Amino acid sequence: MITPGEQLERLCDEGRQAILLVAPFIKAAALARLLSHMHPDITLSCVTRWRPEEIAAGVSDLEIWPIIRARPRSSLWLSSALHAKYYRADERCLVGSANLTGAALGWSAQPNLELLVNLPANAPQCVGFEGELWSTTVAVDDDLHGLMAEAVEAIKVDLPPLIITDAREPYVVALPSPAAPHSAWLPTLRHPDDLFLAYSGRSAELSTTSAENARADLLALNVTLGLSKDAFTRNVGVVLLQRPIVRHIDRFLSHPQRFGAVRDELAHLPCAASPDFDPTRVWQTLMRWLFHFLPARYTRLPSHHSEVVTRVFRDPLYHPEKIPRKE
Repeated sequence: MITPGEQLERLCDEGRQAILLVAPFIKAAALARLLSHMHPDITLSCVTRWRPEEIAAGVSDLEIWPIIRARPRSSLWLSSALHAKYYRADERCLVGSANLTGAALGWSAQPNLELLVNLPANAPQCVGFEGELWSTTVAVDDDLHGLMAEAVEAIKVDLPPLIITDAREPYVVALPSPAAPHSAWLPTLRHPDDLFLAYSGRSAELSTTSAENARADLLALNVTLGLSKDAFTRNVGVVLLQRPIVRHIDRFLSHPQRFGAVRDELAHLPCAASPDFDPTRVWQTLMRWLFHFLPARYTRLPSHHSEVVTRVFRDPLYHPEKIPRKE
């Protein structure tokens, strides 16, 4: 019986123009093995999910970023909503249960029982999936990779070693999904310092509205339980930057922006479809969250007429305009 790994190797061998690899868990060794089966001129797009607790547990590797960054015509994207395992080379797809890990692909001493099924790329399910997928993604760069690495190290300090080596996610709250679509989500809690109170079981100290908003935001962020305040702050910060609208505004702030300019930009994004959308209130809330959870990332500039906010780039080589765009 052919293994999922053999199926994927054949798929990569046959690719001539573009390959798309999509999996929540990707290990560096498995990715490197597949890359050896790709023509060097082929375009590669890779989409995965980075949650600090999963990286700390060892089910996925941050080391895939330098591998992809070093390869020409290659890009890495994150979707925090991702659960699908989907692989396409030109007009052929493999869809099923297998992540890009040695155990899932049959490349380990104790392989998982997995399944990958062939589908044409023009099948309605594939076309619909890819359209929805790209609405949820943000591009990885050195800056985001570094923030994630810091969040992972902070989590390792707080979580018991047994949990760190267990991939079953026992610390993740199992609650209903938030109402807002992933691509349109923005925080609702007006005072972000209250979020840790709710997270640590002290919602009774908040107003009814704040407690409800905090619960909704925690549901959307899906933060691992049992973290210290510092680890929680780092975790929320890196998860925020994986939300498409937040990441869009983060890039918009690569140059100083007045309050009104950011407000107007938000009015042209998917969040504006909400029936109770108020761009002034939305930017006030988001700005507070950015300064609270990513305090070293942004700064306010002196201005007599309007609040001006801009990004503080930690990496002098990082330039948003050079980030690879979606195909």
